[in-house]
Parts: sequence; C-alpha cells; structure tokens
Amino acid sequence: MNDEQKNWKVAHLDEIERRGRDVPVREQLGIHSFGINALTTGDDGTLVNDHDEAGSGQEELYFVIDGTAMFEVDGETIDAPQGTFLYVGAEARRKATGNATILAMGGTPGEVYQAVDWGEAWPLHRESMEAYGEQRYADALAAVRKALVLMPDHAGLNFNAACFASLAGDTSDETFEHLRRSVELLPRFREDARRDSDFDSVRDDPRFEEALR
Repeated sequence: MNDEQKNWKVAHLDEIERRGRDVPVREQLGIHSFGINALTTGDDGTLVNDHDEAGSGQEELYFVIDGTAMFEVDGETIDAPQGTFLYVGAEARRKATGNATILAMGGTPGEVYQAVDWGEAWPLHRESMEAYGEQRYADALAAVRKALVLMPDHAGLNFNAACFASLAGDTSDETFEHLRRSVELLPRFREDARRDSDFDSVRDDPRFEEALR
C-alpha cells in the first residue's frame, strides 16, 4: 500500500518544512476538516501576533508543546509552561511571547471548515505577507500580483490581493474581480469578506456585494 492509499499519516515536528515561524501541520498531513498548525518563536520573541478573530468568528485552542510561553488575553497575563492548554474565544484580543513551540487549533462554531492550501504558492506569497504585517499595503499588493501571474487560480492569493488593494486605496474593478474569483474558487471567502475589516473602505461600494454573489 502506497502513502496515497493509507488512511493515516505520520509526521515529526522537526521534519516539517517551516514557513517563517509557522509549521504547516495541517497541510503536511492533508487535514481539511479543522485548522491546526504549530508556531515557533520569532527573532523578536513573538509566538502569536497581536490579533483577534472577531472577523472570522473562529475559536482557538493553544497547546504549549515545549518551552514556556507568556500569553496576554484581553489585557490579562497568563503564564503557560509546557503542557498548558489555553482556549481563546473569537472576540478576545490575544498575543504571546516566549521561547516555546505552540500548537494552534481553530474553527468557527456552526460552520464547516474550509481550508486554504498554500503549497507551492507560499514562497511566492511570503513577500506580500511580510509587507502586509508591516502595513506596507501597496508593497503587499505589488508582491501578490507577481504571485498571481504564476498562479492565477489560487483562491487565497486572489482573496489577499483584494484585501491588500482595499487597504492600499485601490478601488479599481480589478480589486473586486479578485474578490469575486476568490469566492468562486473557495465559497468560505464570501462570509470571510463580509467580516474582514480589511474591506471596510469598500464595503459600501455596490461592487463589493456584487462580487460576493
């Protein structure tokens, strides 16, 4: 029986190719029913970026695999040594630092999980995500457009192109076409877009809802 026919897979954390601080556990194992990935410490000590999941409605569970993490959730500090489970609801603001490896699991109550596989697109997308994280939205848009030349039918690239364009003040028809194409390729992006603050500047534009039909 070859690997494709097996009903199970094995992977070791150290053998999964990393994407910056992220260890793509879900993609490595071919999981599509729920979100799960590992996070490692960045050069600045960051484990989990400061964020909430109000836009996605996603609940998250963090498990400290090794080391010690320091979480801050809605302004409250939580020490998290190895073996700690921490549940965080969608509305809560969270971040974490420390020298640790964390397993992060998530899903939105009442919704079927729909995965975005980055695969070969990730090296192309890394530059745009770095610029996005630094709020250089025009640079993020330029980088993701280069990626789309090579992979025009990647749902995630199309969605993020629409996000970055909105943040960069680009309200051309191309922005809404990327959004429309992302929804066509992965229907979960319809509701994601309606909740995502990246689209606040174009939400009242009639082309926004037209793209989501």
